[in-house]
Amino acid sequence: MAEDKKEVKEVHELVFIEGKGWGVRRQGSDKIIKYFKTKIEGTEYIVKVSGNQGTKVVIRLKNGKFQKFDNAMRALSYAKGAKEDE
Repeated sequence: MAEDKKEVKEVHELVFIEGKGWGVRRQGSDKIIKYFKTKIEGTEYIVKVSGNQGTKVVIRLKNGKFQKFDNAMRALSYAKGAKEDE
């Protein structure tokens, strides 16, 4: 018996938009919820949103690679230790 697979929409992602900065959006959406000048500011916001809504966090680096975090606080801890230009 095959089960229907649901598309996961319970993810917020932080993406870099050239000329605009770091943006937070729901995964699969093109609509940016809010823009930030730095990756740290964006990560702090996404952690707050993720905690309130119970979503997972994905950070898309400038080089196109993904970082996935089941725990939003790990995302923040990592971002604070990472280079801003990633």
